[in-house]
Amino acid sequence: MQDNYGIDKSWIEGGLNIDKIQEIMEIISEKRKNVEILPAQNDVLNAIKLTSLDNAKVLIIGQDPYPSSEHAHGLAFSSLSDKTPASLKNIFKKLKEDFPDGKYESNTLTQWGKQGVILLNTALTFEGKDTKLLKEHTKLWEPVIKNIFEVLIKRNKPLVVMRWGNYAQKVGECFDNCANIYPLDTTHPSPFSARNGFLTCNHFKKCNEILGNSAICWNT
Repeated sequence: MQDNYGIDKSWIEGGLNIDKIQEIMEIISEKRKNVEILPAQNDVLNAIKLTSLDNAKVLIIGQDPYPSSEHAHGLAFSSLSDKTPASLKNIFKKLKEDFPDGKYESNTLTQWGKQGVILLNTALTFEGKDTKLLKEHTKLWEPVIKNIFEVLIKRNKPLVVMRWGNYAQKVGECFDNCANIYPLDTTHPSPFSARNGFLTCNHFKKCNEILGNSAICWNT
């Protein structure tokens, strides 16, 4: 029996290549016998497990999991820790400006995922802090990430794509000039670049204006 890893059938019916995912998950499972791989095996696919294809409203493109089991759980920018990572601090800062009455009390962004926000890293796993290893994992997952993007484009429904930083804009350039897809570009929310655009981008407010009656409640 094929293992769909808890992914909603709408993704499979929409064209998600579950066989490729299974192949990569088996490779990762073998690697875990010798080295620590983050996040935990059950969390690797959380970005698409929490959000069905039918319910997808927003895509936020990240890069790689946090390099610590204290934080990483398969959602870009989301953290399991009570210690707020630097980029997430700036995300919350922007949210408080866009929606002053919101409550941003948890670093774990699963509530966003359940509402249709896909928090997708382009490397779904992380092994050590070596740049070469990060490139290997990014390359390993590249067919799956491209497939997810293709499925989102093909379904031809409204989708806001937040591309923060040059990397996300390059990886997500396939969303340019697509019907019903609304790319929002700015700098990365890291402390090194947030002041150059992110902290004045108003992406969360713009996103909800685009979504209208399907707006996201950004509380955590």
